[in-house]
Amino acid sequence: MSGIKFPTIVSVLLKFVSTSFLVMHLSANALEPSVQVHKGDQSGAYGVSFGLSDSFTKQKEFNWAVSYNRLEDVNVNWNNDDINFSLDTIDFTLSYRHYPKSYNTFLKSLIFEFQAGVGVALTENKFSWPELDEEKFFSEQGDVNGVLGFSVHKSFSKEVSMQLGVKHYIDYSEFGGVSSVFLGFTYRFGRQGGY
Repeated sequence: MSGIKFPTIVSVLLKFVSTSFLVMHLSANALEPSVQVHKGDQSGAYGVSFGLSDSFTKQKEFNWAVSYNRLEDVNVNWNNDDINFSLDTIDFTLSYRHYPKSYNTFLKSLIFEFQAGVGVALTENKFSWPELDEEKFFSEQGDVNGVLGFSVHKSFSKEVSMQLGVKHYIDYSEFGGVSSVFLGFTYRFGRQGGY
């Protein structure tokens, strides 16, 4: 399998990262919960994401994010058979946001965001043949896969913005590359400078 596996330390890693984000949030600048609806690159694939993000410092360009993601009906072809699975991940990403400087009101309301990070698989996906007493794993709990993203935020106020973007798991275990386009909304809490 192309994803990295570490089944025994997944819970320890998740607890450590969660605690780290909590400690970082004690000096939070503008916590941003978000919800996104995804349409996968495969014909029937769709999904949803729920996330939290914040900037590292008062420099709002550099951010961290953690999100829960579920994609349904992701297809894999194996042994001349099409099999659909659900992919559940927790993504940890870092991002850079570009705020255009312009006199144009519309252009000033946009933010361009570039993301990179990892997705940790929460569930295993396998196909079983009871008559052969055999199993084929396409992904396992704890697989770590690289993820890239790009989005454009359109702010409607200092608190509310809409996102339109694309997310790509570079090589999701035995599924290969998995991509989706998404539409989402963010509500911003905390320091309101900058949107």
